[in-house]
Amino acid sequence: MITIITRGYLDRPAPAAPGAGYSNTKELGRLLYTDYAYPLELAAVLLLVAIIVAIALTLRKRKDTKYQDPAWQVAVRRSERVRLVSMPAEKND
Repeated sequence: MITIITRGYLDRPAPAAPGAGYSNTKELGRLLYTDYAYPLELAAVLLLVAIIVAIALTLRKRKDTKYQDPAWQVAVRRSERVRLVSMPAEKND
């Protein structure tokens, strides 16, 4: 990796001073999408694979986790869950 990175810098002369209308953002975009388009796409695919693997590793079934059944939660009636309690009012002295 060090060889690939330094290969382009050792043979190049020092860059000239930028002109008045120079934009770092434009230059970065031009370099990324012209000279480094293939490495950029490889890095994007590698990151996508890493995200998919991370999600797949965290979604495995575990014995110690609790599971909620949404169908059972929707089918519950009010009479099974709520109990109304009648209490006498407090007296203020």
